[in-house]
Amino acid sequence: MKKEHTGYGWIIFAIFCLGAFTYQYTQYQLSIVSGDLITALGLNATQFSAIFSSPMVPAIFFSIIFGVIADKVGMRLLIALAMLLSCIGGIGHVYATSYGSFYAMMLLTGFGAVAVNVTCGKMFSMWIKPELISVVMGAFLAASTIGQFVAQSTTVFLGNFKTAFWVSAILCCVVFLLWTIFGKDKKEQLVLQEKAPSIRETLKVVLSSKNMWLCALGLFIILGCQVAFNIWIPTALISKGMTPSQAGLVASIVSFGNLCGALFMPMLAAKVGKDKPFILVFTLVCAVGYAFGWNLNGIVCYISFFIFGLCAAALMPFFISMPLKFKEIGPRYAGTAIGFIATIELLGAVVLPTYLIQPFALKDGVMNFSIYYYAIGIAWLFAFVIALLIPETAIKKAAKTKSL
Repeated sequence: MKKEHTGYGWIIFAIFCLGAFTYQYTQYQLSIVSGDLITALGLNATQFSAIFSSPMVPAIFFSIIFGVIADKVGMRLLIALAMLLSCIGGIGHVYATSYGSFYAMMLLTGFGAVAVNVTCGKMFSMWIKPELISVVMGAFLAASTIGQFVAQSTTVFLGNFKTAFWVSAILCCVVFLLWTIFGKDKKEQLVLQEKAPSIRETLKVVLSSKNMWLCALGLFIILGCQVAFNIWIPTALISKGMTPSQAGLVASIVSFGNLCGALFMPMLAAKVGKDKPFILVFTLVCAVGYAFGWNLNGIVCYISFFIFGLCAAALMPFFISMPLKFKEIGPRYAGTAIGFIATIELLGAVVLPTYLIQPFALKDGVMNFSIYYYAIGIAWLFAFVIALLIPETAIKKAAKTKSL
C-alpha cells in the first residue's frame, strides 16, 4: 500500500499537470491569433475579450459544486465527465464559425480546468506523501504557467489558427483518455468521505469566515488583473510597432516570469517563515509594472516583464493555500473552501477585464491602451489593501517547523 501511495500518485500528478497545461494552452492561444480570429469571425473588442475569458465561466458556477462533491462523494467520474466536455469544446472550437458557437465551445473547454483546479488538493492528498504536498502543488500551478508560456511563444509558428486549434484539441483528448485509463479514487479516502460534515455545515463554515472572503477577493483581483493584461498585451505591443512574433516573445517573457514565481517564490517565503511581506511587495511591484510596463522598450522591457510576471504568479500559491492554514477551515473543509475561492477568483477573471476595466479604455470602439493599463495598475492597489487585512498564514507553520 505504501508503494501504491508513493508510486501511483505520480501518475495522477502527471495527468493533472498535463490537464493544467492543456487547458491554459488552449485559452492563451487566442491572445496570439487575436487579429486573425477577430477578422475571421467578425468580432469586436468586447466579443473577443468575452471569448478569451469564457473558459473561466464554468468555474464561476460550478467550482463550489465540484468542491462539495469532492468532499462528499468522490472525484474520478466527476473529473472524467468534465474532461469529456473539454474534449467536445476543444474539437468544436476548430469548426466554430460565429461568435456564439466559438464562445460556447471555448466555454466547454473550461470544465476540465475546473475539475483539476478544484480537486487537485484532495486528489494529491490521497496519493502523495504529506511532506511532498506543497512541492507538487507548486509544480501543478507552474504547469498552467508553462501552458501559457508555450502558447504565447510557439502559436505564431504553427502557420494559422486552425492548425493551432487542432493541436489544443488533440491535447484535450489525450488528457481525457489518460484519466479514463489511469484515474481513480482511493478506497480509504472514500470511506472517510462518508463521515464528512454535512453540506450545510460545510457551506456555513466557509461562507461565514471573514478570512475566506478576503482571500477570495484578493484572488478576484489578482487573476482578473493577470487576464486583463494578457488579453491585449500582444495587440498593444504591435500597436507600438512590434511584429507579431516580437510581441509574442515579449508576452511570453511574462509567462516565463510566472513560471519562476510560482515555483521558487513560495519556497523562499517558506525558508523565511513569512508570507505577508512577500505578498505586500509583490502587489506593489505588479501595480507599477502592469500600469507602465507595456510602454518600455529594449532590454528594460524584457527584464521588467519578467519581474512583474514573477511577482504576479508568486501571489497565486500564497492565496490558494491560505484556506488550509486558516484555523476555521483547514483540511476538513478544504474542498468546498477551494471551490468557493475558485468561484470568486474566476469571476474576477471574467468580470474585471471585460466589464470593469475595459469600458474605461474604449471610446467609439477604439481601445486606449494607456488608460487600460493604468486601470489595471489601480486594481492592483486594491489587492494591496486586501493584503494588508489578511492575517499572516506562515507564522504557525514556521513555529511548528521550529518545534520539530
